[in-house]
Amino acid sequence: KVNLRSHVDSMDTSDDGTRFVGLTLKNGKTVKAKEGVICNAPVWSIVDLISNPETKRALNDMMVPREVENRQSWIIPEDPDKRSVIQTVRPKPRTSEEGGGLLSKCNDSEMTGSFLHLHLALDATGLDLDTMEAHYTVMARGLGGDEDDDTDTACGELNMIALSNPCVLDRTLAPDGHIVVHAYGAGNEPYDIWKGLDRKSDEYKRLKEERSQVLWRAVESVIPDARQRVVLDMVGSPLTHERFLRRPKGTYGAATEDYLKDGSTPFDSLVFCGDGIFPGIGVPAVALSGASAANAMVNPLKQWFCLDNLKQKNLI
Repeated sequence: KVNLRSHVDSMDTSDDGTRFVGLTLKNGKTVKAKEGVICNAPVWSIVDLISNPETKRALNDMMVPREVENRQSWIIPEDPDKRSVIQTVRPKPRTSEEGGGLLSKCNDSEMTGSFLHLHLALDATGLDLDTMEAHYTVMARGLGGDEDDDTDTACGELNMIALSNPCVLDRTLAPDGHIVVHAYGAGNEPYDIWKGLDRKSDEYKRLKEERSQVLWRAVESVIPDARQRVVLDMVGSPLTHERFLRRPKGTYGAATEDYLKDGSTPFDSLVFCGDGIFPGIGVPAVALSGASAANAMVNPLKQWFCLDNLKQKNLI
């Protein structure tokens, strides 16, 4: 059963804090767990989902996890005419004496940057989809970044733009005579540029218009008259990610160096998965960590019986 619009308020434990027994939702309803809880919340959100203080200590080498400001990969310059740059000096890892347990590792994980999106519905009159690609990568300032800026790289701020054109693969994704296009900068939009803005303000609307121009140019490198073909256009900002996907600071995910090696915890009844756990960011990687977490909740004999059952049904 999949419960939609069911935001989780807490992961619940037994009274003595030794076992995870279910969830409490924002609406006050509870969900009981027979075996335990698999948690795919962003790693920075996990500590706030656990209300039992003794359980928090047990998840953190018996230390109370310290509250810290989440680290993100970008340094925002004071000069507005200069680009933000990726953090190159990583902070020193904590020792166990400083509270370096599992929850502290989660809190300390470095966040990658956020996203900027441009979603388009276009009139496809005269376009030959058979000659187009389903995916393009557009380098706004070239593979090496801006030649006149020694801090810029291929992965610099809004340099590498991904462009998806899925109707090449499936014409039914849009009504006849139309296509959908998605351009985005993945993990290369700094959050702090947007921090604190009112989403209903003119300032926010102006910033979306200004920041999305690089995405428009990427689309126009493939479809030169894209703006004249627009039926619908929508820009998604880091605040969009933060609000609708509940991603702290709108982050793309954890930096590779800070992935948890697996989803195991000191409790058999709690397993982590998601983009903060190896193998990390991206749908295939997250699906694999989810499958691994599910397998951790099922003993090998049950898995064997399940495989036999699928084989008998010619499903594998």
